[in-house]
Amino acid sequence: MSNENTVTAAPGGFENPAGAASSDPERTTARAVLETLRGYGIDTVFGIPGTHSLEFYRPLRELGIRPITTRHEQGASYGADGWSQVRGLPGVVITTSGPGLLNSLSGAATAYAESRPMILLSPGRPVGHDFRDIGSLHETKNPSAAVNAIVGVSRRVTSAAEAVTMIHDAMRDFAHSRPRPIHIEIPLDILEAPADVPESATAPRPLGEPAPAPEADVAAAVEALAASERPVILAGGGSLAAGEHLLELAELLEAPVITTTNGKGAIPEKHRLSLGADLRLSTAHEFLRSRDALLVIGSKVGEAELWGGDITPQGPVVRVDIMRDQMLCNLTPDVEVPGNSAAVVPQLLAGLRARADAGGPGDVAPSARTAPDLREVFDAMDEEGRTWAPELAALNETIMDVVPDDTILAGDSSQVTYMGSTTFFRAPVPHSLLYMGTYATLGYGLPAAIGAKLAAPERPVVCLVGDGALMFSIQELMTAVELGLDLPVICVDNGGYGEIRQNMVDRSIQPLGVDLVQPDWVRLAEGFGATGLPATMDTLADTVRTALETKGTSLVHLKI
Repeated sequence: MSNENTVTAAPGGFENPAGAASSDPERTTARAVLETLRGYGIDTVFGIPGTHSLEFYRPLRELGIRPITTRHEQGASYGADGWSQVRGLPGVVITTSGPGLLNSLSGAATAYAESRPMILLSPGRPVGHDFRDIGSLHETKNPSAAVNAIVGVSRRVTSAAEAVTMIHDAMRDFAHSRPRPIHIEIPLDILEAPADVPESATAPRPLGEPAPAPEADVAAAVEALAASERPVILAGGGSLAAGEHLLELAELLEAPVITTTNGKGAIPEKHRLSLGADLRLSTAHEFLRSRDALLVIGSKVGEAELWGGDITPQGPVVRVDIMRDQMLCNLTPDVEVPGNSAAVVPQLLAGLRARADAGGPGDVAPSARTAPDLREVFDAMDEEGRTWAPELAALNETIMDVVPDDTILAGDSSQVTYMGSTTFFRAPVPHSLLYMGTYATLGYGLPAAIGAKLAAPERPVVCLVGDGALMFSIQELMTAVELGLDLPVICVDNGGYGEIRQNMVDRSIQPLGVDLVQPDWVRLAEGFGATGLPATMDTLADTVRTALETKGTSLVHLKI
C-alpha cells in the first residue's frame, strides 16, 4: 500500500475549478479523517451525499479526492470493492446515517467474506442521543452494532483522534492480517466540530515489513516439499502478496498451480504450470488427490470453491496463511507455516535452494525434476467445464477471443460467470476477474466494473453478467454514462434465475418465481444514454468488437 502523502488532483480531473468557493479553513473531524485517508493514497470515495454526511464532502475538492455518486449505496460499496482490487488500496464508502449505511452492507459483507479491505464512514446521532426513540431523521436503534455483526470492526467514536487512530490501525491491519472491512460511526456533533488532533497526527505511518514464518516451520515445509516428486500448489487470495515469487517457487518445484477464484491470476493463466481457477471441477479434485504433496497458500479451502470435492493428496499438506486459525479449517495440515505470503514464499525459495545446493538425502533436486505435461489434465478440465454448461462455455470462449489480453472482466453471481468465465477467461495478472464466490451476491458486476474502470482507466474493462444479476443494479448504468466511461456491459439473458430454476427441477419442485418478464434491454440502455446492441450467438463476436470500439457505455443483449 502506498504511503503517499502528497495531495494532488484525483484522476478524472476532479479539482477545484476556477472561481469556486474555498472550503472552510476550520479543520473539522471530517476533514481530519479525510486527510488521513488521502495521506495513504486514497483519491476516490464512493457514496451518495445525505443530510447528515455533508461535512465529509466539504474538504474533498481541496484534498483532491474524487467522490463517485452511485444511484444506490449498494452500488457504492460494490464499486469501492472493484476499485480496491484494481488499485491495491482499501475502498472507501461514505454514507449518510440510517438507511444509507444499511443499504451499503451487502458490499461490506462481500468484502468480509472475500477478505478484502474496505472502510465505511457514516455520521451518527449526536453524543447523548444514543438509543433515544424520539423520531429523529434516519433514526436507527443501534447502527454501529448492526454493522459490527457483519464487518471486522464497527465503532462509534467519541473524538477525531479516535477516528484517525482507527484509520491508521486499519491500514496496518490490512497489511499484516486477514483484511476485513471496518466501519467508523462519527456522532454528528463531533463530525462537524473542530478536530482535536494536529495535522501531524493525520500523516501516514509506516506499515512495516510483512511478517515471516518461524524458521522451524519453514524448515519443516522445505523438507516436505523437497522430498516430493509430484507437488502441487493451491493459491488463494492470500497468495497474491507473494507476487512473482510464487511463479519462481512453482518453477523451482515444477509444481502445477491451481487457484481459487480470489487467487485467479496468481501466476499468468497461460503459463505452462497454470491449471487456472477450476477448483470446483471433479477433474481438478482427482488431479490434486494424485499428487504427493499439496502446498496451500492463503486459502481457507472453502465449500464455495470446492463445491463439495475432496482434494486430500497422497502425501503431506503444507499450509501457509497469515492467520493461524485459517490453516486449521476444512483441510487438516501436516505442516503449518504462519506468516505473510509476501515473506513466506521467499523463505521457502531460499530454503529449497539452499537444501538443493547442499544435496540433502532424499531430496528431489530442482535440476532433476521433470516438467509435468499438463495438457491432458488441462484439456480434461476444459471439457468438463463445457459439459456443465455448453452454451455458457461457448459464449465465454467467443468473448475471450475478442477482448484484449489486459482486460479486466467483472462478473456476478451469474451462471455465465461461475460456470463460464472462471474457466475460460485466462487472467494474466491478479484481480483481472472481479468476482465474489463466497458471498455470492447479485448486483455486483456492473458497479464493480465502474470501480475498476475508475481505478485503471487505461485498461479495457468489460462487465459480463446475467439478466437477473444486472437488474439488481441496472441503475448504475446511469452512473457509468454520467462518468463517461468506455464500458461494455454484456447481458446474458436466460429469462430469469437459471440456477434456482434448475435447483427446483433437481428437487422435483415445479419452477416457481424464477421466470422473469424481461424489459427491452436495448431500448432500456438507450434510455440511460448508453448504446444498445442486440446480439445472437452468431453475431456475438462482431457485436462485442463493436462495443469495445464504441465511445462511452454500451450494453450488449444476448438472449440464450
